[in-house]
Amino acid sequence: RQNALKSFRTGKSRVLVATDVASRGLDVDNISHVIQFDLPDVPETYLHRIGRTARAGAGGSAYVFCEESQKKELKVIERLIRMRVKIIQNHPYKIRRVVKHNRKY
Repeated sequence: RQNALKSFRTGKSRVLVATDVASRGLDVDNISHVIQFDLPDVPETYLHRIGRTARAGAGGSAYVFCEESQKKELKVIERLIRMRVKIIQNHPYKIRRVVKHNRKY
C-alpha cells in the first residue's frame, strides 16, 4: 500500500485504485478525478470518496456508475451534497452486460 501511494504522490503512477478505506485517512494533494464504480450503501460514503478532489479550493471532478434502479439512492446523495448530479442516460457502458460476460472474475 505504501509503495503504491508513494508512486502516486510522486507522479510515477498517474492512477490510484483504492477501496473505501482510502476515502478516509489518505491525504494526497492534486487529485483531479475520482471515479466510483458503484453507488455506496451509505450516502455519507459518497461524500468521503469525492472529498479526495477539490481540496483547498482546487478543482476536481467526480463520477459514479449506477443503475437506473438506484435513482432513489442518488437523490438522497444529491440532498446530502446540496448539488444535482449530472446523469448521462443510455450510456453504452452497461454494467449488467459486463458483469454477466465476466462472471468468472
